[in-house]
Amino acid sequence: MTAPVVTATDVATSRVPTNLSPASLPSLPLFVQAREQATSDPAKVAVVDRTKAQDFTYRQLLADVSTTKRWLLESLSVSDLDERRIAFLVPNGYDYVATQWAVWAAGGVCVPLCTTHPVKELLYTITDSLPSLVIIHPAFEKVEPALREAVADIPFARFTPLSSSHDEAAILLPPFHDSWSLDRRALMIYTSGTTSNPKGCVTTHKNITFQASCLVQAWKYSPSDRLIHVLPLHHVHGIINGLTASFLSGATVEMYPKFDPKTIWERWQDKGSSTMFMAVPTIYSRLVDYFDSHIRSTDAETSSREGAKALRLIVSGSAALPTPIKTKFAEITGQVLLERYGMTEIGMGLSCGLDASQRLDGSVGWPLPGVQVRLTVKETGAIVEAPNEDGMIEVKGDNVFLEYWNKPEATAKEFTSDGWFKTGDVARRENNGAYYIQGRASVDLIKTGGYKVSALEVERKLLSLPSIQEVAVVGVADEEWGQRVAAVIKPRGDADSIQLATLRKALKEEMAPYKIPSILKIVDSIERNAMGKVNKKDLLKKYWPDA
Repeated sequence: MTAPVVTATDVATSRVPTNLSPASLPSLPLFVQAREQATSDPAKVAVVDRTKAQDFTYRQLLADVSTTKRWLLESLSVSDLDERRIAFLVPNGYDYVATQWAVWAAGGVCVPLCTTHPVKELLYTITDSLPSLVIIHPAFEKVEPALREAVADIPFARFTPLSSSHDEAAILLPPFHDSWSLDRRALMIYTSGTTSNPKGCVTTHKNITFQASCLVQAWKYSPSDRLIHVLPLHHVHGIINGLTASFLSGATVEMYPKFDPKTIWERWQDKGSSTMFMAVPTIYSRLVDYFDSHIRSTDAETSSREGAKALRLIVSGSAALPTPIKTKFAEITGQVLLERYGMTEIGMGLSCGLDASQRLDGSVGWPLPGVQVRLTVKETGAIVEAPNEDGMIEVKGDNVFLEYWNKPEATAKEFTSDGWFKTGDVARRENNGAYYIQGRASVDLIKTGGYKVSALEVERKLLSLPSIQEVAVVGVADEEWGQRVAAVIKPRGDADSIQLATLRKALKEEMAPYKIPSILKIVDSIERNAMGKVNKKDLLKKYWPDA
């Protein structure tokens, strides 16, 4: 491959003057809010890094960002990154935040690499994004030689881990300068790749600020909030909902390298130590299982229940939340999980209400402030006006991404002629305006015998059975029926306890006959990505290669 070249189309129309100090920071909304926190309360903690066992104030964060920005610019011998991509492999924690902010401060585009990806997948992201620099944290030094060898034309840099200062009074806030246009590219997150090859989804500072701001407004983040953060930081959920919205509101983020149910329950037992938690459905499933097997009927049960109940906000997203998991979690904690809908290209688009009475089973709620949502007929593009009819979700607003990196045709294909982004998801809108996701049109809508079946609905019903721990429902091609409803099931306990005939009998009282699976596959595990999503196309290839 050739070395990356910065062309006229790479740079923003509004550039920072070259005579600025390399230590100064642009007046981006995120940085301005951090400065306000650092000024009004110099001891205000921005990040609690559990791996380092250290706290970092907003004041120190801005100072470290300034220093890291200078290092970045000097490494590339430039005064402004001018939208150059900077890829980085840094663990969840303070070093990640400082790196991300430093790239933005220097005018670059962040390309966060997944910390759990094998070398092959890391190389895909690096070679596709063509970064001007790849930053490697010492925690990943084992993969560095393989990456360097495969992309010899891209420079690498080793990140020096940061430590907390013991003398806050000695930390000087860096100077600020006028910001460039918020239309400048800022972040490239790769799509999950569950329906096609991952694409680099580019968002601008305007997109990021809007996405975070509408969540702050809807979910009422505040400086008094403390978020326990366990999500991966190469997806919107962890980056925007978790980090950016929290920092934009002046909250504190307590960061862990990965999720561990024991750790979370212990933190919740310390009542009042946190106010928010965000996760994917598989995490809530594991929390419920851990409670049942390690906490229920022990001395820790009361403090666990009361501690979890004391949280202000607990959110589930990135994949459909099965109703049985939602019900079990509510029984334990008294918390009704807030469900929302979003994706890499739009951030968050829909959300149930902050008031628990506005959280409807199976619903992802209503459009967030400033976000426009409509349903259309897939075949004709006609707008679905009537309630209780399925339609393709389309979204419009400042939350919608700019482009897929180096894929102008793919970008244009995903927008309507009047500027709406086509999500590829199907939903139903009820009389009260609340939306119910039916699934991806490509893999979750099964056409069998002339009927349309939502795989997500069937999955919810199956998970209500005590013998089933995990399930994925797919459509298997069939000459007679078009597709047959197939269930891939990980049993809870004895696999022999689940038979197709008994399964169908158990569901007959719950579902129409055509929705009930006619194919059953029992497995030891169902592979999911970092955000808890199943690649159903891979599942079909694995178990029904000839279908």
